[in-house]
Amino acid sequence: MAWTVLGVSFLILCLLVVSVPQAVRWYLAHAMSDRPIRLEVNKGTAFWLPAGSRQEVNAVNDTLVSAGGQIRTAGDSRAFLSLFDGSNAQLWPDTTLRVVSSQSTTYGANDTSIILAQDRGHARYNVALPQTVSRHFEVQTPQANILLREGSYKVEVDDSLTVVTVSDGSATVSANNRAVEALRGEWVKVPTKGFPTKPESSIHNLIDNGDFSHGWEGWQSGNRGVEDNVVGSATIGQADNRSFVEFQRTGSDKHAETFIHRIVNQDVSDYGVLKFTLQLKISEQSLSGGGILGTEYPLITRIHYRDSAGNEQDWWHGFYIQNDDNHPTPNADAVIANQWYDWSFDLLNSSVVSPRPAEILWIEIAASGHGYKSDVANVELLAD
Repeated sequence: MAWTVLGVSFLILCLLVVSVPQAVRWYLAHAMSDRPIRLEVNKGTAFWLPAGSRQEVNAVNDTLVSAGGQIRTAGDSRAFLSLFDGSNAQLWPDTTLRVVSSQSTTYGANDTSIILAQDRGHARYNVALPQTVSRHFEVQTPQANILLREGSYKVEVDDSLTVVTVSDGSATVSANNRAVEALRGEWVKVPTKGFPTKPESSIHNLIDNGDFSHGWEGWQSGNRGVEDNVVGSATIGQADNRSFVEFQRTGSDKHAETFIHRIVNQDVSDYGVLKFTLQLKISEQSLSGGGILGTEYPLITRIHYRDSAGNEQDWWHGFYIQNDDNHPTPNADAVIANQWYDWSFDLLNSSVVSPRPAEILWIEIAASGHGYKSDVANVELLAD
């Protein structure tokens, strides 16, 4: 019995000699500590709900947000979250975000765990290169779980849908035990209680019925500045395998303008691509160039927008087919009569549009001058 006790004691001693250092090493490698997230209010009013509290308070700059806390932006506000690993999250108006986990290993650079729950709204996540051996960066929404790697991502959430757009990097989007991988330039949509859609190009058109295939749906037409009783017409026709709007006015040597108008009201501040494209053809023009003031063209495109400072701005561009009287033609291009053209404007190019649009309010296509006949088709506002 003595030998047995001695043998067992020796085995226990050996086990302790081996296991205790291993346990200490494991603890030092995996022990996690909470890391705070710094909140800044860029615009308006944001609200901060501390963990365990039932009462929101007004958030102020340099608020430290810990796990269990919630940030909510009001309808006119934006907020910016600086994460401890160099990543950040930008919150647009009417967005709610909860911090589920914000941790890294206490005694080394082994693991990072960042889990955020976006309950609604629009957020941009810029995920930095990992500073630890492994990192788990996850965004949870009511419809999906999104695993993000280094890159830039837009997540939009409402009551029925989550949309994940990959501007740079790659993301794994999961829902109902099904996962898809979205790469740069792709987006994935996840409906409530549904499955992630197949990734597809995230470039999309912000204008419905820009091809006029549904008639005047979404559009308004009219005349303005008519200096006599001769008004122009705007009619929808079909030819050359396309639907188009034709502007026409004859029998007058005085000014008038015929236009079509569409309300957009679209926030475009988080887009890296914003292009205004259309097809056009001019058949007749009686007033040379842009008229005496350089503002009357047989086809004019206009965009009314709000910049990041909240100021409303106007951008326009004209087209013409003749300038026999050598009138000024600022902001305009000459085209060949009776020929269809595909035209595109990069609205994020400062040499084209300045200051940068933050919200597109409305667009307009018009014909101006004395006599004119011009067509427009396939109007698009492409964004990504």
